[in-house]
Amino acid sequence: MSAQSINELLFEAATLLIVGMGFVFVFLTLLIVAVNLLKVFCERFPGQEPKTPTRTPSKTARTAQVNEDKNIVAAITAAVHAHRQANR
Repeated sequence: MSAQSINELLFEAATLLIVGMGFVFVFLTLLIVAVNLLKVFCERFPGQEPKTPTRTPSKTARTAQVNEDKNIVAAITAAVHAHRQANR
């Protein structure tokens, strides 16, 4: 390799580095500007807040949930016990 070709390759690498970093810088700058514009738009024109349900579950629903949880715990316990018995 001659010295001329190494210089050309280094110049091309530096050019690609500057162009790539410039592109990323411009893109990130535009992204920041767009996010700030969106923030200003949302502050100027606020939408309606979604109403959150204030309903509490009934006692029968809570009892059903507890029974279901107990059934799941029982199934897991039985599976662990069977696994330990099989691997003795």
